[in-house]
Amino acid sequence: MVDLRNTCILVKTEEENEMLLKEAEKQGFHWYSKGNCKPLPGQHFPDILKFCNNKDVVHSVRIGVECDAFYEASELLGTKEMTAREFANRIADICNCRGCNCSECVLSESNTRCKKHLCDICDWKDNIDEVLEIAKSIRLTAPFTRRESN
Repeated sequence: MVDLRNTCILVKTEEENEMLLKEAEKQGFHWYSKGNCKPLPGQHFPDILKFCNNKDVVHSVRIGVECDAFYEASELLGTKEMTAREFANRIADICNCRGCNCSECVLSESNTRCKKHLCDICDWKDNIDEVLEIAKSIRLTAPFTRRESN
């Protein structure tokens, strides 16, 4: 987890808020004029929390408030869902592989749990979770030989 000092974070759900505040408390943060960092009753979501340099936490922060960094809680907590575009971008070079059986390729049958070539979308059936896991891990730097066009 990042150092939260002078950081603004968008929390979209109560669950994100609770997880983020637990981490903030570990880093010594507390609500302004309170001695803890427990979720506030009646807090509305989405909300923007500012974690100040003096370890105070402020909620309902307006966009434009000066912060060193701005994050979505889901990014920091590892719960952010990948968009279709992000997924497509991360696996776009797969079409150049065509099951070349490269021993170093993360999509090769020798490197997948399902023991199938995940560079072939026909092998994705019943293996989508593994494909998504590989895409999320940003390990798609599979070495392969590109076909030369004449």
